[in-house]
Amino acid sequence: MTVFRKILIKRAAALLPALAMAFALTACGGSADSRQTQKAQERQEEQKVQEPQKAQAGQELQEAQTAATADVAGQQSMGEEAGEKPSEGFTITDISGREVAFEKRPQTFVVANYIFNFLLIGGGESLDKVVGLTMDGWEDTRYGEYTALTEAFPQIKEIRSIGGYHDDVLDRESILELAPDCLLINSSQYTENETSIPTWEAAGIKIVVLDYHKMKLENHLDSTKILGGLLGKEDVAQELCDRYSDSIQTVQERIASLSEEEKDIKVYVELGNAGVGEIGNSYDGMLWGAIIDNLGAKNIAAGKLPDSYGPLDKEYILEQDPDVIVIGGSIWSGDDDQDQMRMGFTIPEELAMERLAGFAGRDWSQYLSGIKKGEIYGVDHGSLRNILDYTFTVYLAKVLYPGQFGDMDPQTEYREALARYLPEVTVPGTFMIRYDPEG
Repeated sequence: MTVFRKILIKRAAALLPALAMAFALTACGGSADSRQTQKAQERQEEQKVQEPQKAQAGQELQEAQTAATADVAGQQSMGEEAGEKPSEGFTITDISGREVAFEKRPQTFVVANYIFNFLLIGGGESLDKVVGLTMDGWEDTRYGEYTALTEAFPQIKEIRSIGGYHDDVLDRESILELAPDCLLINSSQYTENETSIPTWEAAGIKIVVLDYHKMKLENHLDSTKILGGLLGKEDVAQELCDRYSDSIQTVQERIASLSEEEKDIKVYVELGNAGVGEIGNSYDGMLWGAIIDNLGAKNIAAGKLPDSYGPLDKEYILEQDPDVIVIGGSIWSGDDDQDQMRMGFTIPEELAMERLAGFAGRDWSQYLSGIKKGEIYGVDHGSLRNILDYTFTVYLAKVLYPGQFGDMDPQTEYREALARYLPEVTVPGTFMIRYDPEG
């Protein structure tokens, strides 16, 4: 409210007693037939003086009311221009199919998974609403992500931990003590905390299940829209969904034009956390395995892993003789032999290439067609499970079908999207590379 408007309101308030008296005197004058003529004349004189005051007071009061109304309308207009929307009751259907009703938009969150997505959609300011995170082991298992986010937002380190970064079972008592409006978890956490969930719900905590692990288009989009609704960032969520769906649609349309023979490409994906001396996990129907399936190529791990992930036998890999080898990297603890695959935030390309050379140089892998042809690639495992991971689908599509995707640049797209939606994150890194024997 401007100073001028405040003055108008004060003046109107000061005149209200006089206005009230004027109305009272006028009313009394109409019913004073028995009073003396002199007093009637006095009243008439008083009325002559008070009528202008009454008119002026009424006018100024109206001006003050108009000013106050305009001020409120202006504040509402500014809020709408800033993208704010009224916080009213609403119901969302989460990824598990549960309907969760909110009386108003939640103001405090425990984020048990997908903090990167939370920040991409909500922006850096949304971190002020986070009262709990799965902090235990985060730095050890996702050092790059941890470093990038804590350098951008040092206050993350002060947020209370409610469990391990890779542990599905959460700390029941800590969550109860924090008493957030909303608890965000993934599908496996929902399953593993089934005994705690009724307790949390009885305490008034709304539980919402998200999923970015299965690499399903609908789950990525629905999870993103849910976060947008919870954070009041529906426009940002929709924009991210459009980028994701448009890119995936382009990939699918181009792959649909290929023959089965053109898509007859065997792909071996291995997580490089165990180093060169051991065989790391492959994936079936999730993460990298799901991406390969979506691209129409042949994932040699399909149907071979009882738990959807795990290492394949060396003999089986040699027997399958994959055409393309993809090594997932990150920054894990326990790199005593300094041969784990390194990728992601904080990793220079020279180091990533050096580590990838170790996997390309395994004695037994020299017999594989993919190694002979130089078709071995490194990708950042930590960058999956967020709404920007469509860029890795595009990258692998380009690897498998180079003639179809020469006009697409997934590395530039990833960096530009990150700069647009989370500009506070400025830590460099290496996210996608092809092995170059020349280094």
